[in-house]
Amino acid sequence: MNTALVIRICVITLVLLVIALIWNFVKDAGDGMKLVFVLALGLAGGLLAVKYLIPWLGDMMGEAVFSSGEKVEQDHMTKAAARIAQGDYPGAIEHYEKMLDEKPDDPFPVAEIAKIHAERLHNPQAALQVLEEHLQSKDWPVDDAAFIMFRIADVHLTHRHDFEASRDMLEQIIGNFPNTRHSANAHHRMSELEQLQYKLLMDQRTKAGSSGTEKA
Repeated sequence: MNTALVIRICVITLVLLVIALIWNFVKDAGDGMKLVFVLALGLAGGLLAVKYLIPWLGDMMGEAVFSSGEKVEQDHMTKAAARIAQGDYPGAIEHYEKMLDEKPDDPFPVAEIAKIHAERLHNPQAALQVLEEHLQSKDWPVDDAAFIMFRIADVHLTHRHDFEASRDMLEQIIGNFPNTRHSANAHHRMSELEQLQYKLLMDQRTKAGSSGTEKA
């Protein structure tokens, strides 16, 4: 039995004893005193329900709904998030790796490990290594394989500014999963990539023209 449950039971028991003692005092009193007692009892009961009973019922329902595997996953996610908030990025990676050991078919921890490498440790090459190794490690279901491949394309574009590598990965998605929503998403991403690349090229030309004018 957990500590929180013991505390709740003790508090409720104590309140019931206090109520019984007060009732023994007011049961022979007038109607006005009894009315005050009932109102006070209702107020106290409402406060106790909000403070202890409702959270207790919520915990019980949560235990009934979630399996032990989901609890473990939530625990690792919570601990990983706490480590990130503390700046302990290797510690966060360890928790995601434990989650991956327990659920090797889940691509989410793979993506989170890569995200930490790319965004927190500023090592996009390590992020790509994580993603590519796991992509090649097994025959992933279509949705999971596409998820990882999109993450690879994102790392190439966002963190390495490698338009060609990102485009290549999107073309692989289109080729591997034709006539699927993943293919449609990849086509859309390629259109955005080309627009971004064109804008970058125009900006570079504008800067170059301005620089040449100033020198002249």
